[in-house]
Amino acid sequence: MPDTRRKAKAVLAVLALLVFASPLSGASGDAEAAFREGRAALLHGDGVAAEIALRRALAAGAQKPAIAAWMGEAYLDQGDLDAAREWLEPGRFTVANRQHGFHMLARLEMADGDLAAAGAAFDKALEGGQGTAEIWVDIGRMRYRGGEHHQALEAADTALRLDGRNLRAIEFRGQLVRDAQGLIVSLPWFERGLKLAPDDLSLLGEYAATLGEIGRASDMLRVTRHMIELDGSNPRAFYLQAVLAARVGNFNLARRLLYRAGDKLAQVPAAMMLEGILEMQAGNWALAVDAFDELARLQPNNDRIVLLLGRAMLENGDGSEVVARYRALADGPGASPYLLTLVGRAFEQDDDRASAAPFLDRAARGPSMAVLPLAVGKDGELALFRYGDDPYRIDAAVPRLRKLLAAGDGAGAAGVVETLTRRYPGSADIETLAGDVALARGDGASAMRAYASAAQVSRPYTLMTRMVAALRIGGQEAAARKLAADFLRQHPQDGEAAEFLARLDIQRGDWKRAEALLDYAQVLRGGGRDPLLYATLAEAKLRLGDGAAALDDAQDAFAMQRANPAVDLVLAQVLRQAGRTGEANALMAKLQRLPG
Repeated sequence: MPDTRRKAKAVLAVLALLVFASPLSGASGDAEAAFREGRAALLHGDGVAAEIALRRALAAGAQKPAIAAWMGEAYLDQGDLDAAREWLEPGRFTVANRQHGFHMLARLEMADGDLAAAGAAFDKALEGGQGTAEIWVDIGRMRYRGGEHHQALEAADTALRLDGRNLRAIEFRGQLVRDAQGLIVSLPWFERGLKLAPDDLSLLGEYAATLGEIGRASDMLRVTRHMIELDGSNPRAFYLQAVLAARVGNFNLARRLLYRAGDKLAQVPAAMMLEGILEMQAGNWALAVDAFDELARLQPNNDRIVLLLGRAMLENGDGSEVVARYRALADGPGASPYLLTLVGRAFEQDDDRASAAPFLDRAARGPSMAVLPLAVGKDGELALFRYGDDPYRIDAAVPRLRKLLAAGDGAGAAGVVETLTRRYPGSADIETLAGDVALARGDGASAMRAYASAAQVSRPYTLMTRMVAALRIGGQEAAARKLAADFLRQHPQDGEAAEFLARLDIQRGDWKRAEALLDYAQVLRGGGRDPLLYATLAEAKLRLGDGAAALDDAQDAFAMQRANPAVDLVLAQVLRQAGRTGEANALMAKLQRLPG
């Protein structure tokens, strides 16, 4: 027995030497110094300097397996995926850097979009150990990209459990909290990381973006200036400053700042959105269509992007395409005034006023609180054709499900979503679709369960409105309003959320609270041209006895859209209340002559 213990201790001693010794044991002092210099460069994000130092280590006698992981990382930092693959794909690493080598290989596979290969590399990195916090952060990001959203949350927990002071783990948790719980509640996570590393550019970028989203513009500007002090060409800092400039209406400055951000953000959805909006403001409608069309392909579930694309297409003279894409949705009972107006104007553009009239008439009645399925679109139709032999492949299944919902086939949609739930467990996107199917069938309780699970991962405005609809089906009006109010509290710059909450208050007769929210929405939108918002605000002020203010808003709404029956009716009511009966009667006579 003593001999066995001595042998075991000897084996452990050898393993300890293998694990804790320098990766360049046996190499010259020059090789060791160059290797350490390369590692330091990688810590500072300088892949070029790291490559130069590591090549010096090779020339001084370092063996290739001893530096392969780090050289691969250096090329990854430079964006040279082919060169990184030459060093990482063979998997020839020393025992000391095997974990890091396969971690870098996993990052390479993620960069190439091969999530299955990335998963296999992560498995190898975890062989014989629990891994590091950074490995688990990357596993979480891989799972999130692959639709395993709830499993990504588990990975984030593991990362923090392994190292509660790891910056990337703190940052990842902050991002997840921001998506699921709200902007304000996420700030302490980024502040926690910055206390540990005040000059970490990635954390500074997340912090600045969140500050901007809650309206703390001066704080955001201060943080972005610090980012530029640290890195004079930092693309995210210039992008965030461009967003700030656009919010205050300085679109020329926003365009210049976005140009300074360079091409590194060309495929980042938020930057693509800003580019599209700037093109709209400049009247470059064809370029706006290109930007939003590409973005809609990347984020087909984003309602706002889909409707912005429709607006750009209409302004670009593509009315027939707008009708082809959006008419089926506009025919549904839950179509928004914006969508109805879009389709109506598209018919008018094609000189089909008879078809336009019903849509414009419905738009004039104001917004419905119903949930609307998204349009399938050309890309969805193409996916249905391309993957017809695999109807439950995610690319084809989602547009298929939307098509069934738009057609009112609740039973068919339920069958599809049941299969998708089994095939893609842990996907918040599928949970949202499952909620939509349940909601379409009038099952508010099942819809709420699905939505609540999806909201643990991400709770955008569109999901919040779905959750409100599910609660209201079950008669839970107070809970529905609280949920909408909580969302606005966490997203205080969201004018659409403020208007949505105001309309909930109108439906329960609380015009005083509704007026305050509509005023707030008007300020947030910078006085944007939304005639229904102005008309509703005018009605609220009229009901509360402020006739002069009501007249101002009603006249503004009328100036924006003279042929809108809802706007005309409110203005007529305000004029009559002001004693201007003749003008009110003339307007009512005009209203009788409008189509519909």
